[in-house]
Amino acid sequence: IPRPRNAFILFRCDFVHQRKVNPTEDEDNNISRAAGQLWNQMTLLEKQPWLRMAQKERERHALLYPNYRY
Repeated sequence: IPRPRNAFILFRCDFVHQRKVNPTEDEDNNISRAAGQLWNQMTLLEKQPWLRMAQKERERHALLYPNYRY
């Protein structure tokens, strides 16, 4: 059972999708680094869309797997 994605992981997925890239392994590290730097510079207000998506994903995960612990 996969863990629910957190807000940063959702942001990174969106970050890659917006740039329409299919990263190789080396590029993947650079993309993650760039996404992390941008995420750390964002305000809480700017992060809200991904924080809400992560909350919804946690709630949906809890309904699907009520006894799941990680």
